[in-house]
Amino acid sequence: MEVRRISDALKVRAGHQADDIAHDDIRRQITFAQWDREADEVGGGLAAAGLVPGDRVFLPISNAHAVEMAIAVFAVFRAGGIACPISPRLSPREVADYAALCAPRFCITDAPDLVAGLDLAGSWHVADMPRDIAALPDQASLDANADAEILGTSGTTGKIKGVVVSHPDLMTNVTGYNMDRSRSTLNALPLTGSGGNIGIVMLPARGGATAITQQKFDPKGFLDLARAKRPNLVYLVPSMLRLVLDHPDVGDYDMDGVKYLMTGTAPLPHDSVKRAAELWPHLRIRNSYGMSEGGVGLGTTSQEQVLKPGCVGKLPAHMQIRDEAGEIVTEANVVGEIYGWQKHTRRYWNDPEATATSFKGGWTKTGDLGFVDDDGDLIMAGRSKELIIRGGYNITPLEIETVLHLHPAVQQAAVVGVPHEVLGEDIAAAVTLRPGCGEATADEIIAFCKAHLGDNKVPRTLVVLDHMPLNPNGKILKKDLAGPLAKAAEARRAA
Repeated sequence: MEVRRISDALKVRAGHQADDIAHDDIRRQITFAQWDREADEVGGGLAAAGLVPGDRVFLPISNAHAVEMAIAVFAVFRAGGIACPISPRLSPREVADYAALCAPRFCITDAPDLVAGLDLAGSWHVADMPRDIAALPDQASLDANADAEILGTSGTTGKIKGVVVSHPDLMTNVTGYNMDRSRSTLNALPLTGSGGNIGIVMLPARGGATAITQQKFDPKGFLDLARAKRPNLVYLVPSMLRLVLDHPDVGDYDMDGVKYLMTGTAPLPHDSVKRAAELWPHLRIRNSYGMSEGGVGLGTTSQEQVLKPGCVGKLPAHMQIRDEAGEIVTEANVVGEIYGWQKHTRRYWNDPEATATSFKGGWTKTGDLGFVDDDGDLIMAGRSKELIIRGGYNITPLEIETVLHLHPAVQQAAVVGVPHEVLGEDIAAAVTLRPGCGEATADEIIAFCKAHLGDNKVPRTLVVLDHMPLNPNGKILKKDLAGPLAKAAEARRAA
């Protein structure tokens, strides 16, 4: 058959790897043939319920039903709809706001109470999805260039937006069908985010590998799965990697059979790389960089690169560093904003103003800061919106967070700018402590920073927390820290 859409790629894959495992969420495994058949059945069921091409289908589904998520996403594609994965960990208010933006007609979920107040033409639990293969639309009649998904951005700094991804976009880098069928990836990424959705849900259809998904991340359980499943690759976001490395039994796991450790979606603390390399010297560690808005996508290709703090790989031709005037930065070691180009440009759903700001002429304005070093490698320097201007000096939080992570007692760290009546902004930090490393006071950690940073970069306010506020992708919610840290800074100055 002609492969025009990502759902067609699954059909062909099912013919070549019918009995191979496509998805494994520990509770349930599904072969390529089963995945293909159930996508047809549920796709027909959605069509029979009244779905027409272009209708949005809400998918608040947790990793406890990763197999059903894979079925539901491809069923929506087979029906001609637009899939809208959304984290069931969000509050009802956040879900309602996102529904107001996307206007879904239908919903498939394992959290029915979360969507009970939405105005939907039909809603089903994952255990009772509609099925009617006779009503499945002719796949050749579906638009090959249609929108496929609306992915919610992480919302670490503001209201959630919906990034539109087309079928031609999803078809990018779909590989052939003669391959090593033993490949598999173990992960605990939320399948409602960009990394989990495009990187894991689509993974088997795109490249033939098995996607193994932990239902709910916990460090020891992840290590046990790596030992039992022996995947070729394990994928851990930086916050998860630190929790794995901090587990008291981590030394008992040799990661035998695993070849690659992949990480990404957030800045990678340098000491995490060093500790992982010392613990598992046989692993090829790779740090990746990408974003829901697209246009960027690269990763390190050598141990030398990944051991370089902030490095995400060689700057490719489809990415640029630009200054505040939008001019390309050609000099090495000059910080600017990262831009990325893509053939199939994405956009924000129902938000032309934000689209015009972030997407121009095929180029995506990422909001991320970075520079190219003397080796031609891209070094991340933080977010442009997070840039702290203290007394006229530009300071990137990532540089300070890197030092905080070097402290032996610090597990997580976040730095934000807080208002200051003289300097404009001052530096405040929040940290959590690693278990079993003793108690460290705020003053001790600040003293450590003074030994490693210039005076103007040392946090004047530092708060030790029991837990960091995290979004479903494991990123620290700095917007939730800004207020409390500003109050702490004000109280410190008053004292």
